[in-house]
Amino acid sequence: MERSCDTVNEQKCSTVNEQQCSTVNMQKCSTVNEQECSTVNEMKCSTKMEQECSTKMEQQCSTVNEQKCSTVNEQQCSTVNEQECSTVNEQKCSTVNEEQCSTVNERKCSTIQEQQCSTVQEQECSTVMENQCRAV
Repeated sequence: MERSCDTVNEQKCSTVNEQQCSTVNMQKCSTVNEQECSTVNEMKCSTKMEQECSTKMEQQCSTVNEQKCSTVNEQQCSTVNEQECSTVNEQKCSTVNEEQCSTVNERKCSTIQEQQCSTVQEQECSTVMENQCRAV
């Protein structure tokens, strides 16, 4: 069983702009031979920029069945006994007062041992379970 995993980091970011304002009451005075005062409303604002990020790491796995095959050559041999025969013409003679000859057919046999081989191709297969993972 083989397990292969990939890890992927995913980062999500968003920018948040936030503006905060406040009204400040101030007194403004000026002197021109006599002092004159008036109340002025002034608005003061400040912008705050923030970036929020989050990282999410997740691993997803699945099991895959895979069939792997290989071809095997195998040699098969067997021994075969074979009998070979042949007819031989042989002359036989005998002497009884005079020599008399005749041709006799005789069968002679011998056993021959022979090895016969053949190559057999066989396919061997096996199922392999593989666990594949990937990070999301």
